[in-house]
Amino acid sequence: MKIVVLVIIYTVILVYDVPKLKQRGGRIILVYTLLMMAALYQSIIFVFDLEWPFVHTAYDAIFGDLASRVVAFLKAP
Repeated sequence: MKIVVLVIIYTVILVYDVPKLKQRGGRIILVYTLLMMAALYQSIIFVFDLEWPFVHTAYDAIFGDLASRVVAFLKAP
Protein backbone atom coordinates (compact mmCIF):
# COMPACT_ATOMS: atom_id res chain seq x y z
CA MET A 1 0.00 0.00 0.00
CA LYS A 2 2.89 2.35 0.75
CA ILE A 3 4.29 2.02 -2.74
CA VAL A 4 0.92 2.80 -4.35
CA VAL A 5 0.57 5.98 -2.31
CA LEU A 6 4.11 7.09 -3.12
CA VAL A 7 3.66 6.41 -6.84
CA ILE A 8 0.51 8.52 -6.82
CA ILE A 9 2.26 11.31 -4.90
CA TYR A 10 5.30 11.37 -7.19
CA THR A 11 3.08 11.23 -10.29
CA VAL A 12 1.09 14.25 -9.11
CA ILE A 13 4.28 16.13 -8.24
CA LEU A 14 5.88 15.44 -11.62
CA VAL A 15 2.72 16.23 -13.59
CA TYR A 16 2.58 19.59 -11.84
CA ASP A 17 6.31 20.41 -11.93
CA VAL A 18 7.56 19.16 -15.32
CA PRO A 19 5.79 21.83 -17.43
CA LYS A 20 7.15 24.54 -15.12
CA LEU A 21 10.64 23.06 -15.19
CA LYS A 22 10.71 23.14 -18.99
CA GLN A 23 10.54 26.94 -18.76
CA ARG A 24 13.41 27.17 -16.25
CA GLY A 25 17.18 27.16 -16.57
CA GLY A 26 19.65 24.35 -16.07
CA ARG A 27 20.58 25.14 -12.47
CA ILE A 28 17.00 25.00 -11.26
CA ILE A 29 16.48 21.67 -12.99
CA LEU A 30 19.70 20.36 -11.43
CA VAL A 31 18.67 21.41 -7.92
CA TYR A 32 15.17 20.02 -8.44
CA THR A 33 16.60 16.70 -9.65
CA LEU A 34 18.96 16.44 -6.67
CA LEU A 35 16.13 17.15 -4.23
CA MET A 36 13.86 14.62 -5.93
CA MET A 37 16.64 12.01 -5.81
CA ALA A 38 17.05 12.59 -2.07
CA ALA A 39 13.28 12.29 -1.59
CA LEU A 40 13.19 9.14 -3.71
CA TYR A 41 16.04 7.64 -1.67
CA GLN A 42 14.13 8.27 1.56
CA SER A 43 10.94 6.90 -0.01
CA ILE A 44 12.63 3.66 -1.05
CA ILE A 45 13.93 3.22 2.48
CA PHE A 46 10.42 3.84 3.83
CA VAL A 47 8.59 1.54 1.40
CA PHE A 48 10.89 -1.44 1.67
CA ASP A 49 11.78 -0.89 5.36
CA LEU A 50 15.50 -0.96 4.62
CA GLU A 51 18.32 -0.31 7.06
CA TRP A 52 20.20 2.05 4.76
CA PRO A 53 21.91 5.10 6.22
CA PHE A 54 19.93 8.28 6.73
CA VAL A 55 21.40 11.77 6.89
CA HIS A 56 21.53 11.59 10.68
CA THR A 57 23.79 8.51 10.37
CA ALA A 58 26.38 10.60 8.55
CA TYR A 59 26.06 13.38 11.13
CA ASP A 60 26.49 10.86 13.91
CA ALA A 61 29.60 9.44 12.26
CA ILE A 62 31.09 12.91 11.80
CA PHE A 63 30.04 14.66 15.01
CA GLY A 64 29.18 11.76 17.35
CA ASP A 65 32.44 11.68 19.30
CA LEU A 66 32.61 15.45 19.62
CA ALA A 67 28.97 15.62 20.74
CA SER A 68 29.60 12.94 23.38
CA ARG A 69 32.55 14.93 24.70
CA VAL A 70 30.50 18.14 24.90
CA VAL A 71 27.70 16.34 26.75
CA ALA A 72 30.18 14.77 29.16
CA PHE A 73 31.80 18.17 29.75
CA LEU A 74 28.47 19.87 30.45
CA LYS A 75 27.17 17.16 32.78
CA ALA A 76 26.62 18.40 36.30
CA PRO A 77 28.44 16.43 39.02
